[in-house]
Parts: sequence; structure tokens; C-alpha cells
Amino acid sequence: MITMTFVLKNREKIISNVDMAQCIKTFADEYGEAENEIQSVRYEESDDSSEYFIISGKKSAKLWYDAIKKGMVGI
Repeated sequence: MITMTFVLKNREKIISNVDMAQCIKTFADEYGEAENEIQSVRYEESDDSSEYFIISGKKSAKLWYDAIKKGMVGI
């Protein structure tokens, strides 16, 4: 199980699912209107919360998000 925290303009959305692609799909389905507000994304695996990565910066986070959404990047 993984958890992804999507930091938007004035709020955060936290989504847990079996993999990154499913988290992105859930975010797109439930909060698609906020895709252009993404400021950063934090990814962490539930088996070791000390292991995580963050992609930050509006442009970088959006490019990374779009690449995962298209299936071009995976973990």
C-alpha cells in the first residue's frame, strides 16, 4: 500500500491505494478539477514511512503527475 499527498493551493488531498497509478486515477476521478493547482506530491510506502520522495514546484509536479497519468512513469 502506498500513500500520496497532493499539495494544492490551499489544501491537501491524501490518497492511499495499492500503487501509484491507482492513487493518480483516484485523484483524477475525485479531484480532476484541481489538477492545475498541484504544488507538490509526496509519495510514501506504508511498510516504511521513513522512505519517501517529494516532487515539488508547480511545473515539475504537474509534469510528473501527467507522465504517471499517461502511464509513462511507474514505481
